[in-house]
Amino acid sequence: SAGRCTRGAFMQLVRVDEEVREQLQYDYVLVVDTEGLRSPELSTKTTLCHDNELATLIIGIGDMTLINIMGENPSEMQDILQICVQAFLRMKSVKIKPSCIFVHQNVAESSANDKNMEGRRRLQERLDEMTQIAAKEEHCDSTGFSDVIQFDVESQVFYFKNLLEGDPPMAPPNPSYSQNVQDLKTKLLSIAQWQRDFKAPTLSELKLRIHDLWNALLGENFVFSFRNTLEIMVYSKLEESYGQWRWKLRKHALEVQKTLHNQIMSKKIQDVNQSELNKDFDKVYNPLKTEIEKYFKEQKYPELLIKWKVSIEKRFEVLNKDLIAETVDQCKVLISLKQSQADLDNRKLEYEAQLLSMSKALASTLKEQMLTDEKVRQEFDKLWVEWVAKVSSEKPPEKDADIKSAVDNILLQTFSTIADNSNQIANKKTHFKFNKTKHIDQSWKQWARSTWNKFTHKEPPLETIGTELTKRIFTKVSEYIDEKQEEKMGFNENFIHQILDQIKSEISESEKSLQYIQFTVQYRFEISVHLCTSAITRFEKMHAAFMRANDPLTYLKSKRDQYLDIFKNFCEGASSITFFVDFLCKQLEPLIQQEAYDKVFIGIIGEMKSNNKMFNGNRSNLENHILKQLAEKKDFDLYMEYINHPKEYFAKFISEQVEEFCRDRKKISGMLNEKQTDLIECILNLSKTVTTAVMEKKGKASMWLDEFCREINIGLSRDDLKNIEREDIADLGFLKDMMAKSLREMLENVKKENSRKPQFDLKMFSKDPAVQLGLIFEGCWEQCPFCKAVCTNTVADHPDDHSVQFHRPEALAGWHYLFSGEFSIDFCTSSVISDGSFIPAEKSLFQSVPFKKYKDAGPPYNKWKITGDNSAKNYWKWFIHTFRSQLEGRFKLKFVGKGTIPNDWKTITEADVMEELG
Repeated sequence: SAGRCTRGAFMQLVRVDEEVREQLQYDYVLVVDTEGLRSPELSTKTTLCHDNELATLIIGIGDMTLINIMGENPSEMQDILQICVQAFLRMKSVKIKPSCIFVHQNVAESSANDKNMEGRRRLQERLDEMTQIAAKEEHCDSTGFSDVIQFDVESQVFYFKNLLEGDPPMAPPNPSYSQNVQDLKTKLLSIAQWQRDFKAPTLSELKLRIHDLWNALLGENFVFSFRNTLEIMVYSKLEESYGQWRWKLRKHALEVQKTLHNQIMSKKIQDVNQSELNKDFDKVYNPLKTEIEKYFKEQKYPELLIKWKVSIEKRFEVLNKDLIAETVDQCKVLISLKQSQADLDNRKLEYEAQLLSMSKALASTLKEQMLTDEKVRQEFDKLWVEWVAKVSSEKPPEKDADIKSAVDNILLQTFSTIADNSNQIANKKTHFKFNKTKHIDQSWKQWARSTWNKFTHKEPPLETIGTELTKRIFTKVSEYIDEKQEEKMGFNENFIHQILDQIKSEISESEKSLQYIQFTVQYRFEISVHLCTSAITRFEKMHAAFMRANDPLTYLKSKRDQYLDIFKNFCEGASSITFFVDFLCKQLEPLIQQEAYDKVFIGIIGEMKSNNKMFNGNRSNLENHILKQLAEKKDFDLYMEYINHPKEYFAKFISEQVEEFCRDRKKISGMLNEKQTDLIECILNLSKTVTTAVMEKKGKASMWLDEFCREINIGLSRDDLKNIEREDIADLGFLKDMMAKSLREMLENVKKENSRKPQFDLKMFSKDPAVQLGLIFEGCWEQCPFCKAVCTNTVADHPDDHSVQFHRPEALAGWHYLFSGEFSIDFCTSSVISDGSFIPAEKSLFQSVPFKKYKDAGPPYNKWKITGDNSAKNYWKWFIHTFRSQLEGRFKLKFVGKGTIPNDWKTITEADVMEELG
């Protein structure tokens, strides 16, 4: 095309005549001519990066750059200049300040210079604005375009008339064109007179400038992949906005799940209506969807946003479907659990009715005697013993679960081929420790392969691999048992089968990823025996707690003090209304407390997402804060945990931050008091409304309870109030007043209790806030096979290749040079454009793969897109220098020879890396 008549860049050195050399103050002029930029037929992303890189290189090399534009609109060149500005701001090592001149070709009007004065002013404003945005992104102080690239809008913009007057071939040349060229030539050659602090470089200085600029350019792939600085800002803002939309939808899902939980517990619904649930979610999803569409249309730069529109909308649609499916699954489990407890609930009511009947009968004979509190307690104790004996005699005998025998039998069946398995299970050791001799297959093939990889491959020693796998299995099994304990279930033999499957799966995955290591059956047997038998005590406690919770007598015994208070009221001659209100409020109190905690739980996530700088951005922002904390702690083991198990470390970090937030007793107490006050006020208003409605219908206590339970939604079951529905309540107005008095007293007592708590028990939340907060930062967790950097894609199972903005030194994953024991400190982004090769574990012995064809190595290498450049964060250079001895000890390798740590890495300080992280 006309814009691509030159390919690449061509240089010519022009000697300056001796007569004008002293006046011009330089001996030679180096002219560099480049191909045209922003050609329409080459408008791919690759060409975009090429144009941006080429322009930055040429502007950086020259003391003056001539930007030739057809017509009067410089918008395309303006895009390129914006990229150049941000690149120069990032490349702090290249201390240059270039200059530029705009030349507008084929401008028809002779007065174009005057008429375009307003256009030049707008161009200056636009360039200044872009510089300020770029400076903010790069944490610099530049306020105008001229702070980075010297430019004067009044004197460095030229307008050229057409070369020919009329249409060719008969059109004569335009004399004004030659004058325009002469004016431009004079401006260019007299640069020493009008550019401040101008000093022409020597050839050696120019060589050094080109060398520094080229190396810096190789490290700026991220900037050049965007069209301009504005595009970088727009994309970052879009990611932040998407995080807010995602949280709003997830928050609604949590609220819907809580509402349905209460309805199921109060037996208002027996099944989940999928269509109704979809409509409920649509109330939030559709407005948010409209908000997203509006965002792409009405944001300041819709033409830039459009390329991400389909991706964002698809991700949001998938999130909505996943949350609906999650809600349905939770409700089905809860409904099943509630149905299985129906018999238990009926027996509770039956036993409670017996106790209340006996209490009333006894109290009626004692209330005239004016007994002291101690005497009343003694009488109640006698009643209680009599009632417990009566109920116990009617209960069917219970059979204790022999968990130990069940575990032993499952282990014997699973590992029936192991010699002397019964004795090994019976005489199990208290502790388990990985032993590479006993627990790794020592066959010749495995031995040869592990020996070869000791010299060739990236993996640390076998002992370390086995120890890390063991630790990972221990963690997974412990988390599984924690999950079952939280579900408050009784023991089931399937739990042991699940643990054994989990152990087997972890070992298989490890073998699959390493290829050259095979763990022995003895390893799986010993670790399975240790973990399953160690879990017996936990399962016994869990089962005992389940039996207590599901034994009507045990449940009622836990409420002994409440029944004592009721008995005292009977003895004091309490009216039916007093008993009715007291009983109802004792049912309401724990439900109000739980409801308040669940509302605070959502509030904590919202507060941390909005106001905590760690969580108010995307996952990359959160990772930067994790890296800062690691740098402050300087704990090598924590670094290894983060590098090898990033997903688990993120979860741990988030959990620690949530716990830290909840230690602010004053703040949490305030949130809890606010929610409890709101709930009690709502119940008070409901009591008034229900009372008015029932009085109009001339109803009684039973109708009042029906209406009250129908409207309230905190999990109160109407069935739990059957034992007070027959109370003789004649004055419903008095009932309303007594409810108000009792609820006010409840609120005051709760506030006092909250103020006395040293800290709040996170177990009171029905869901873990840390887990829910972590879901907001979910995404892909695949790690680069060369450096263990985590894929930055925000979709877990994305179809395209994994990628990451900044890779790390290969030494972090243990890569080293063949037969030398020397670490490789190269970044994989530079390796993939080198002439070197590597030996992946998945290939046969002695079979290497060129780095440039790393995808030929197969999985996982072929699932990654690693762009060749020299981009590198100082953070990991500082880390390697700081923890040199620990890394050498861990991998049994040395930072010597080709792996010698460069001197410039040693000059990087902790303050430098903290500033880099922002």
